Amino acid sequence: MSKINEIRDNTVARSKALLVTVADILESVSKRNLAIAEDVAGFAVTQVRLPAEADDFSDYRTRTYDAYSELGKSLKSHGSDLIEVVRDVPGQIRDSLTLDSEPAAKPKPKPKAAKKTAKRKAPAKKAAARKVKVEKVEKEAAAAA
Repeated sequence: MSKINEIRDNTVARSKALLVTVADILESVSKRNLAIAEDVAGFAVTQVRLPAEADDFSDYRTRTYDAYSELGKSLKSHGSDLIEVVRDVPGQIRDSLTLDSEPAAKPKPKPKAAKKTAKRKAPAKKAAARKVKVEKVEKEAAAAA
């Protein structure tokens, strides 16, 4: 019965660690999404105020260009941050499922694959069938190129 309790305790510990990790990941992604929303809202407010603040059309055009450039840079930065978070997710989950008391698992050697013998296809019996087959191969080669 103690083995069952040990397995249960191990499963509970892993589950809790995984839940904490998932919560951290959700928090990180949510904070970055809020930062994106803040930048987009700021951009929208700037665009609404711009016609009243611009002196002439040239100034309006310049300020609009600058606002779009600034938004693009911030979105690119936020995108890089989100990509970094997503790249870290597998490692965080793996770490949360690995308990400190466990020895590191050794990778299992891959079994050697048996050599496959190629089956010979029967040649097409009719000249028309061979012609269709050749055209099909040529089309596939052209599509691949």
